[in-house]
Formats: sequence, C-alpha cells, structure tokens
Amino acid sequence: MLKSKFFNDFSNVAQGAFSTINAIREELDILIKNRLERILVSKGLVTKEENDIVLERIDNLKMKIDGLEAIVNKQSKEIKSLMEKKKIKKGK
Repeated sequence: MLKSKFFNDFSNVAQGAFSTINAIREELDILIKNRLERILVSKGLVTKEENDIVLERIDNLKMKIDGLEAIVNKQSKEIKSLMEKKKIKKGK
C-alpha cells in the first residue's frame, strides 16, 4: 500500500512537471517566433507565404494589364479604320 501511494504521488508530480515543461516550451516557441518576426521586419524581409501572396497578386495584375492592352489595341485599330473611312468619304 505504501508503494502504491508513493508511485501515485510520484506519477502526479511527474505529470505536473511535464505539463509545466510543455507550457514553458510553448511559451519559448512563441517568444522565439515573435523575436524572429521582428528581426525579419527590421531587415525588410518577408515570409514565404507573404512572398507567394504578392507574386500571385502580381500575376493577376499582369493578366488584367494584358486584357486591357488587348482592348486598347482593338479600339485603336477601330478608330484608325473609322478615320480612314472618313478620309475616303471626304475625298469623294
């Protein structure tokens, strides 16, 4: 009976110690992550996720620009065609 109580007490102490160690580890992880983030920001660096988001936005903007250029080119050709038709009509 004495051994059983001893092992129960020891088990409870060990569980408490492991819980405390785990909480300290999590807190250290958060502190390290925050400090690293501050260092990256101070150096003007970004994370891979932020970089991927910016690259995706740039690709989307390039596609929009290409579409707008196509529209402008088409309208420019239509205007030139109309101008030529007006010149032909004035010449008659």
